[in-house]
Amino acid sequence: MPSIPAQLNLSAFKFPLGFIRVIEFVFIIIAIAAVNSWGMTMEYNCKGQANKTVTSSQDVYTFSNPLFRLSKVKLTGCDNQTHPFWTGDDSAGGSAGFFYFVNVTALIYVIFICFVYVIFWGIYQTEKRIPLIDLGATALFFILFFFCSSIWWAGANTIGSATSDEHLKDLFQQESWKSQNAAFSNREVNNGKLAISVLANWVCVLCFAFNSWFIWKEVVPRDSSNPTDIA
Repeated sequence: MPSIPAQLNLSAFKFPLGFIRVIEFVFIIIAIAAVNSWGMTMEYNCKGQANKTVTSSQDVYTFSNPLFRLSKVKLTGCDNQTHPFWTGDDSAGGSAGFFYFVNVTALIYVIFICFVYVIFWGIYQTEKRIPLIDLGATALFFILFFFCSSIWWAGANTIGSATSDEHLKDLFQQESWKSQNAAFSNREVNNGKLAISVLANWVCVLCFAFNSWFIWKEVVPRDSSNPTDIA
């Protein structure tokens, strides 16, 4: 088993093979942070006795519902009881779950492989099995991020449609809410955060594609062991 060197070797990050890992790490963090910061505040009016209007508000955040399954969210109605609000078509739980799985798994792998670069860079250059494993994992994440970005794009659009003014007005026409004399008033939602997460994931698609190429150049036999040949 290789021993850990006394000093860390950061030279790998001077070359595309290592530097692009830093870019991947940054954009994965951006994607996860953007999704986690999503939220919506909705105001609606309740008509009470003597036609007195009372304005109520509800906050819905990323972790206030299980992975964007909006159909499972219950809001407090004008009768002070909780009622379902969104329908099953308004949920994006499957795409959100896949998004978290791919991004968190990729983040763990990027941190791990950066540790390998820093500690065992010399062995990485000479032992071909390690770059081959790295190539296989990186290519797999390229495929996963491609599908994840496409699926999450559709999921983000679903959430955007489910929280639009027009759709919220229609939802208040449901019998369970209409019977309470509840009417939509206003809403504040930062769906732009979801767009940022989608764009960040598409950047990850490109990064992992280029990274696969750089690793392939490392795996292909070459006359020199100089890491600058990677580029």
